[in-house]
Amino acid sequence: MKDWLMIVNPASASSSRKGNWKDCVRQLSEGGLSVECRLSDYPGHSVELARAAAAEGFRKLISVGGDGTIHELMTGLLRWCDAEKADMGDFTLAVVPVGTGNDWIRTAGIPADMSAAVQCILAGHTAREDVVRLTFENGTYCMANVGGIGLDADICYYTNKLKKRGYRGGLLYKVMTPYPILVKKRDPVEIVCDGELFFKGRFYSAVIGNGIYRGGGVRQNEAGGAWDDGLLELSVMPAVSRARATVLMARALSGNFAVQPGILSRRFRRMTVTPLGTPDRFESDGEIPGTLPVTVELTGQQIKIIVP
Repeated sequence: MKDWLMIVNPASASSSRKGNWKDCVRQLSEGGLSVECRLSDYPGHSVELARAAAAEGFRKLISVGGDGTIHELMTGLLRWCDAEKADMGDFTLAVVPVGTGNDWIRTAGIPADMSAAVQCILAGHTAREDVVRLTFENGTYCMANVGGIGLDADICYYTNKLKKRGYRGGLLYKVMTPYPILVKKRDPVEIVCDGELFFKGRFYSAVIGNGIYRGGGVRQNEAGGAWDDGLLELSVMPAVSRARATVLMARALSGNFAVQPGILSRRFRRMTVTPLGTPDRFESDGEIPGTLPVTVELTGQQIKIIVP
C-alpha cells in the first residue's frame, strides 16, 4: 500500500488546471513519497473514497480540489471514525488547491500555487485543526472551514447553480449576494450556544467559523479566532431592512463580517439552530449538506494538517 492517498476532484479545477494534478504526483514521487490516486466521479463521491481509504488503512490523504472537496474528504473520515470509535488525530490531511474560493488554504497558509503546495507536503510540517461535526436529520457531516445559514447559504446555493452551468471565478460569490437579499423572506430561528439562548427571531445571516475566511477571502470572525483553540465563532446579522442588509454585506465583502455595526458575535463549543418557520438551508465549505435543524459541535479531536 502507498504511503499517501490522493483524492482528486476534476470538476473543481479550471480548464487551465485540469491535468496539473498529474504533475503534482510526479513531483511528490520525485521527492520520495509514494502516492496512490483516486478520482471522484460525482458530488459526494469523495466522502465515499475517504471513508473507504480509512477502512483500507490509509492515514495520510491529499485533497486535490476546492473547499468542497476538503469538506467531503473530512466528512468521510469523520463518519468512519464515528463508526469505528477511532480518533481523527490519527489522520494527516494535505491540500493541493485547484478550486474557486480556496478559503481553507488561507487559514492554513497554504500557497495557491500547486507546485508550491506540493513542496509543503514534501517538507512535512504539520499543525492541528479542530474537528467539527454537523448533525442534520439526514445525517452527519464535517465542517472543515466555515458554515452559514440564511443569506450566506443562499449565496452559496445560487453560486453553485452557476458553477454547474460552467461559470467559474472568485467573483461569483460576490456577484450573487444582492439576489437573495432582495427576493427571499427570512423566517425566525432559535440559536442556543452551550446551553444558553443566544438569539431568537428573524435574521439575515448567521456565519459559523472554524477557519477564518469565506467567499474568496472575506474575513468572517472576530480577531483572535483560530481553528485549533477549541472554540468556534458565530456572527449573526439580525433582521434589518433590505437596504441596510445590502450596505452591511457590501462592507463585509470588502473587510470583516463580524465587526460590522449590529452584528452579534460569540464563541462556543456546541450550538443548536432550530427553525421557527420554514427550515432554511445550511451551507458548509461552499456546499449545502442539509437544512435546519442542525447541531454544530466540536468533537474534541484534532486532525493533523500539512502547513508551510
